[in-house]
Amino acid sequence: MQEIKLWNIDKESVSQISQAALDYERRLERWLIEDISILSNNVVVIGSQVLTKYGKQIDILAMNSVGELIIIELKRDKTYREVVAQTLDYATWVKDLSYEDMNAILNKYGNSEYNEISDLFTATFDKEADEVDFNSDHKMLIVGSAIDDSTVRIIEYLSDEPYSININAVNFNYFKDSNGKEFLAQSFVKPETNITEESKSKKRKRAKSIISTLFEQEKLKIGQTVCFKPAMNKGHERSTVCAEIVNTGTNCLKRANDENLYSFSKLRRVLTDELGLEGIKKFWGFGVREDWITESNQTLAELLAE
Repeated sequence: MQEIKLWNIDKESVSQISQAALDYERRLERWLIEDISILSNNVVVIGSQVLTKYGKQIDILAMNSVGELIIIELKRDKTYREVVAQTLDYATWVKDLSYEDMNAILNKYGNSEYNEISDLFTATFDKEADEVDFNSDHKMLIVGSAIDDSTVRIIEYLSDEPYSININAVNFNYFKDSNGKEFLAQSFVKPETNITEESKSKKRKRAKSIISTLFEQEKLKIGQTVCFKPAMNKGHERSTVCAEIVNTGTNCLKRANDENLYSFSKLRRVLTDELGLEGIKKFWGFGVREDWITESNQTLAELLAE
């Protein structure tokens, strides 16, 4: 990779800031765990030092804004070829992680106020979790400094067609000026979108949401009324917790005397807040399966199983 140089501009004068050595094991991993935004704003940490079933530890396991998992491995004292091989080995385990596995990792190795992957996802990215197929694909990111040309060639070879493996590397350069002020600069081998955007090389088909499936099977139809069961169980009147299906899109629900359209998950959160309902994981997208009922008192899960 090309060498990065840094200058300080002070009014009319320009002075170069010297590059210094950085203790990655002691500092960079902690920075990434505490504030992953120094890597990307479209990534959230699930856990650190995650133990695989093979007895190895992934430095950081993260998730991007489309629900794909990201294996983040720091170079430390390994050669780049060693860390590339190690990261590929971790991927053989990560690819099969289920939603329940991800929850277990979040609770055992994470440092989050949330204990559900869907809650963490929605709170971080402000997106509906019930439309996401978590771990439909995975990505690999190697973190180091002074990434050599050989490693760049390997990454470009693996990530380009025909292999299209989702692997990338990011180079962090550490600078310190004469006053002791510290600076950190980053550069990706491949564009950052290689890590943050939905994989173009997916071979696994994205699962459809339960709502889309019920519309396709015509078990949910325009004109039907659905009600929020937890609110009814608390004694709230049916008229205040029900909505009419007005289209077959994501935002398909309309309440009486409300011009807004809502998705099942969005209205679930709105009603939970408005009515002060306790004990409901309002960000949990999969909750729509049991919490919404039809006029015949069937849950969506029961409707799907017919």
